[in-house]
Amino acid sequence: MDLSMLPGLGVAGALVVVVGYLLSANHRLMTANRSDRAEYLAALAARETAHAAEITAMRTAHTAELAAMRTRISKLERRLAGLENELDAERDRRRAAEDAAAAARRGELPPA
Repeated sequence: MDLSMLPGLGVAGALVVVVGYLLSANHRLMTANRSDRAEYLAALAARETAHAAEITAMRTAHTAELAAMRTRISKLERRLAGLENELDAERDRRRAAEDAAAAARRGELPPA
């Protein structure tokens, strides 16, 4: 286009040039936005995949920790039951000794 023709175009020509420039700028902007959005969606998908893997790893670790704690609790419960049995046996022996001591003080034969 020859620049000497610009004064002859008038207002309509200036508007055509401005509209053409705006359309090309809009096209460049939309193209850039499209590629930015594609990059954003790819990064978002990668982050969602990583997050899902982290959640799965955390759930696996949590399940293993719960299993270990349940095992420990069952061991402690068995130990407590054993200690309760020992305590009951000790109480029985103490009662028998007290009964024998009381019988000896009264001059009776100890109970069999």
